[in-house]
Amino acid sequence: MQRTAAYGVVSDGSGGVLLLQVPGGRDPEGHWSLPGGLVRHGENPRDRVKAGLLEQTGLRAASITPRDAGADVVELPEHGVSVHTLRLLFDVALYGRPPGISGPGRPAVIAEEGLAQGQDRLPGEDREVDSPMDELSSPVAVVVPPDPDRPVAQFVGRFMAAEELAALPQGVFLGDLLASRSVVTVLSGGVDLLDPPIDPALLLEPAEPTESAEPADSGAQPGEVPVFVQRPAAYAVLVDEKAEGGPRMLLSKLAGSEDTWTLPGGGIDHGEHPGLALQREIHEEAGLPYTAGPLIDISSRHFVGRAPHGRLEDFHAVRLIYAGSVPVDLEPHVVEVGGSTDEAAWIPIADFETVGAVPTAREALAAWHAHRDDRPQ
Repeated sequence: MQRTAAYGVVSDGSGGVLLLQVPGGRDPEGHWSLPGGLVRHGENPRDRVKAGLLEQTGLRAASITPRDAGADVVELPEHGVSVHTLRLLFDVALYGRPPGISGPGRPAVIAEEGLAQGQDRLPGEDREVDSPMDELSSPVAVVVPPDPDRPVAQFVGRFMAAEELAALPQGVFLGDLLASRSVVTVLSGGVDLLDPPIDPALLLEPAEPTESAEPADSGAQPGEVPVFVQRPAAYAVLVDEKAEGGPRMLLSKLAGSEDTWTLPGGGIDHGEHPGLALQREIHEEAGLPYTAGPLIDISSRHFVGRAPHGRLEDFHAVRLIYAGSVPVDLEPHVVEVGGSTDEAAWIPIADFETVGAVPTAREALAAWHAHRDDRPQ
């Protein structure tokens, strides 16, 4: 079974990260974790972070930016189940200053321009950025949702510095993700703090992965029910800016198509880290060694359509877009036999409209430009 979860990293501006703990004995070991949770079918991971933060802490996100991704596997041999969780990490800036949360430094006040445009502040939020944070007598403060009538569980929240974090019980994925260690943690059992419990009785056979479905008229037959498929995949934006004749980008042509060019990459296999999946896919589709770059975007697309093999699917694509590089002096060539790609080539960016580059490729290129422009010079 494969599933996707998304979490927010809220910093206080001095290195402290907001962590949550469930009070009341729901977690006897007292693990701390990040706000967020499992991405529902059809849900954009950014929306899961936004909703999770509000539901679990009462805080409102002003911006949500991809940070990193990891994975872990929970083995449940007594049930014959292996659960692979892809975990997406986002940096989150808040509207206003969260009150009543202790920690090593001051909560950051970000996106003040959003407040000036009429955005509502949460009760107690302070627009004064220079006033000191109130001293708290307790090292831990309860985060209270803004609407007491909503049936939302209350969590204990605290900004923790890295040295504090290392000394406390954590969700199994948290340390690796925050430290950006590209490993896949394999467990014999247990679940993370903010994940719903894994109920083996509810685990269905995962649908076989497909490259894509067609969002056009599905031609569904009376009584035909689509199969739910959530497919996380990793892709790379690989640009040769110094090419003679202008910048060009490495693209892959979908097998069986005349002119459908897309990003190199593909589905993340069970138990696979997204970075390793991308390295494998680029080798299979273009025969080139991939030097990893940062995660620059995460997109989500949901539609009902026909898969290439004819099955009707309710298809949810979660696409991780990475930067990086490959040798520009080597000729790309397809290595995988019978795969989803039958050609790889450097395509001039100026020719995207005429060669049939898919919208995802153009959107990813825009994200790459935005990432490059935001980097410190």
